Amino acid sequence: MANWLELPDDMLEHLTSFLPIQDYHRFSAVCRNWCIVAKQKRYCPAQQIPWLALGETEDIKKRKFYNIVEKRHYYLDVPQLHGKVICGSSYGWLFTLDRKLNFHLVNPLSRECYDLPPPPPFYEGHLDLFEHDLLRYLEAESDDEEAHGDLREIFEELQRCLVVKAILDYDPSTRSDFTAVILYGEDNTPAFWRPGHDAWTAITGLPRCLEDITFFEGKFYTVRSPIADNYSPIYTFEVGTDPKATKVKLQVPWKGDPNYIIEDRTRNFSTNYLVLLFGKLHLVERFVETSEHRLTTEFVVHLLDLEGNNYSTCRHINGHAIFLGGSSSPVIIDPSQFPNCMKDAIYFTDLAYGHSELYGAEDHGIFDMIGNSIVPYYPRDVFHHTLAAPIWFTPNS
Repeated sequence: MANWLELPDDMLEHLTSFLPIQDYHRFSAVCRNWCIVAKQKRYCPAQQIPWLALGETEDIKKRKFYNIVEKRHYYLDVPQLHGKVICGSSYGWLFTLDRKLNFHLVNPLSRECYDLPPPPPFYEGHLDLFEHDLLRYLEAESDDEEAHGDLREIFEELQRCLVVKAILDYDPSTRSDFTAVILYGEDNTPAFWRPGHDAWTAITGLPRCLEDITFFEGKFYTVRSPIADNYSPIYTFEVGTDPKATKVKLQVPWKGDPNYIIEDRTRNFSTNYLVLLFGKLHLVERFVETSEHRLTTEFVVHLLDLEGNNYSTCRHINGHAIFLGGSSSPVIIDPSQFPNCMKDAIYFTDLAYGHSELYGAEDHGIFDMIGNSIVPYYPRDVFHHTLAAPIWFTPNS
């Protein structure tokens, strides 16, 4: 019988390239030599399926994650996540904000962390709140509710809603010259930060009500919510010393298009995502119905032709799966590598957090593009006690 502990290091190193992150760490725990091999990281890791980042456990203060392939929870004790709202997820890094508006970028597996400048003021009327009340709040000796009065509630609400989305252009684990971009405040204003900067720089020339942002071919793209003519304007910008935005001529979908009809649209509202799929930019519309609950009814995927200023609606996504969430960067997965992952499907997380008393907190599931149906991947009504909605997180360490 072969002795696995005596396998050549180059063979062991090659084996690690096929392992999902949880098995990679199990591999490193086998023996001292395997641990040394695992730390070398000579091969790119295997594609990782996203985990669902949930809330903290109340007793042991560990952050709970759910692996949908193994159908198993993991509890990670990461001090940088204690009491924090996760307001963005990108390349396995999490953007976190506490109720004193301390802003961080954290890799919960490697424990690497960047201190980010506080987000800009919510809107112009809140300048006094940021310049005077925040300082008084931070300098308070006690952390109890009586010492802070109404300020505690104000800043807890800001913690939940100040940053709507946060993304990265590159993985900080591989490039030090990365850029972070957020949508913040009442108008979802975009702003960027780079290592070494002392503050966030706002992007001018953009309208209100931006919904999503992504990085594609050296530029950032953002999309506004549908306007009166039922189309969603798309804008692009580059970051630098004088960041400016320009509007893309493409309009998708537009009211007069005879090939695109959503029946009974008055009963629904929609939200948009920009998704990089097969090297091309796509727009994904999510239609939500509001009655006793706020529930997603369907998704529609459009391939954007930026050069021809045109688009086409996709009936399928070539057997792949898209993982979408309100504040996480989209993740594309090839289900052939993950037998329990559904093909031509969109895995989505709840958008209703903060309105759970009015709408419930049940809007998460898997949209089957072929069957035009939705099935669950996790039990309903489990997110009421978290600081923010669950978010997709791709393990990276």
